[in-house]
Amino acid sequence: MAKYKLLYKLNHANGALVDESGDIPFEFEIGDGQLDPCLESCIEEAKVGKLQTFLLNYNEAFGPSYDEAIQMMDRVEFPTDMVIEPDAAVEFETPTGDLYVGCIDKIDGDDVTVNFNHPLAGCDVSFQVEILEKIK
Repeated sequence: MAKYKLLYKLNHANGALVDESGDIPFEFEIGDGQLDPCLESCIEEAKVGKLQTFLLNYNEAFGPSYDEAIQMMDRVEFPTDMVIEPDAAVEFETPTGDLYVGCIDKIDGDDVTVNFNHPLAGCDVSFQVEILEKIK
């Protein structure tokens, strides 16, 4: 797989910065899991040495938001030492050992609403990238 050295910015459609490399080049290999496949596709299309912006609708980016991925949980299902507050990311292990990350949406008494959608699900994004070097 191809390796790249690049600079990037990922923005929400509302203009909010989601992630960026800053001034330090980011190095990665296609398929290594550091970037979502939708962003890897943009990088593979980008030209070396040219600053490019890719506008991705939510279906091209991180997919739609699914109602069934929003779960109501009882506070007793969380570890007693865990800070439970809105917007906190929480990690859960399934009986089979898989890990899932969710974001606490709402707390109503002992009812805790956790959203297991990707944080950018349902959002259009812009991905600005400048490939500094493609290493084969």
